[in-house]
Amino acid sequence: MLDLSPVFATFPLLETERFRLRQITPDDAADIFHILSSPQVHQHLGRQPMTSMEEAERRVQAYRATFDRHEGIPWAITRRGERPVIGTVVFWHLNPDHYRAELGYLLAPEWWGQGIATEAAQAVLAFGFTTMGLHSVEAQTAPENIASRRVLEKLGFVQEGYFRENFYDPVTQQFGDTVVYSLLKAAWLAGRQGQCP
Repeated sequence: MLDLSPVFATFPLLETERFRLRQITPDDAADIFHILSSPQVHQHLGRQPMTSMEEAERRVQAYRATFDRHEGIPWAITRRGERPVIGTVVFWHLNPDHYRAELGYLLAPEWWGQGIATEAAQAVLAFGFTTMGLHSVEAQTAPENIASRRVLEKLGFVQEGYFRENFYDPVTQQFGDTVVYSLLKAAWLAGRQGQCP
């Protein structure tokens, strides 16, 4: 069984060429509200957009509780040297018995199309496969979310499954499909060495 206790001793700060990934704090509630109140962001999430700051404050508390309970690591994505949160990236659904976690990410719409999700996720995957000792990482998205699928494929993920009408979307009031991707540590290492997995 994977021992993740050292990972949760202090919140892991990560940096990329352009961004800093840090813990989400109560001061970030307005930025979280900006992101999660956007209908564009919720287009593929199957949830209603936030309508109040109270919801954002509760979400920030939930992020903190997720880390405190060792259930996941939610990072705020910020530009280096700046405070505002432009998105989030998270390891959640941690499964220490199987050395596995799920990757998720969100960006404010004005930051879409700039390679930010890919860059942030690369840092998180490196942390997961090296420091955390993960063997595999899963990611799920809606089939029609082409941008998210491209991010995953750039990162080396491969499609492993397709679930038909496995969730109910209260926004569209319809059942939706889910595409499941995964990335093995061996494939990630091979990709970093410029080899085919």
